[in-house]
Amino acid sequence: MGKFKRFVDNNVLKELFLHGRKFTWSNERETPTLTKIDRAFVSVDWELDHPECLLQALSTEYSDHCALHLTLHEPMHYKRRFRFEKFWVKMDGFLDVVKEAWTCDPGITEPFMRLDIMLRNTARALAAWGQREIGNIKLQIAIANIVIMRFDCAQENRRLTEEERWLRRTLKQLVLGLASLERTIARQRSRITWLQEGDANTQLFHLVANGRRMKNYIPSLSMEGGTITDQKGKDEAFYNAYKNLLGKDVAREFMLDLEGLGVAHVDLSE
Repeated sequence: MGKFKRFVDNNVLKELFLHGRKFTWSNERETPTLTKIDRAFVSVDWELDHPECLLQALSTEYSDHCALHLTLHEPMHYKRRFRFEKFWVKMDGFLDVVKEAWTCDPGITEPFMRLDIMLRNTARALAAWGQREIGNIKLQIAIANIVIMRFDCAQENRRLTEEERWLRRTLKQLVLGLASLERTIARQRSRITWLQEGDANTQLFHLVANGRRMKNYIPSLSMEGGTITDQKGKDEAFYNAYKNLLGKDVAREFMLDLEGLGVAHVDLSE
């Protein structure tokens, strides 16, 4: 076991999350002993090459172990999520965008629907605003690196002009700032809080975020009418569940005269 542990540590292997079962072995007695013996370990490079892999447990069949089934290309049809970037609040115009987008059609009276529409409007407005203000970070870094490389190659054959040196210096500062911003975004999405800035590279943050996405993936839902596996059916099931929890607006039989009770008005404009 010591040799195996050193092998895992030396090759920087990680365990794939197992869907469907907590344990993989049982002694199958009246009071069973349950343990997780069967596992799947992969390298970092392998995980990067197969981001859509899915590990599931099968039936034990005639054994006391359950077989593990690894799919390399599981179609995880997830919608592109809105991600709130923490650095947005430090930018000029953030509150104006939120205030302008937080609206809904007065004809829609159902509270759940109104909240859903206002959140969606705000998410779309913030995403568009962030794209206009920041743009595609990876593309900007790639373009800046190409221009810097051209100047580096030109410098081998001639002296750069003052304008060219200024542009190369400015682009290097831009790449440094964009790389720091990219690392901040990746760190936020990975939810790693115990690392100091600079203790790990952006690749680690992306791996943690991908691992969490794989762990949170729901292959199927068990409902009263059966099992739902298609993405559209799962979306509708979750939507209806939360809609039933929140309820809907109904007409009141009686109203309270707050002015008659002497309840003072409170300014809630802020």
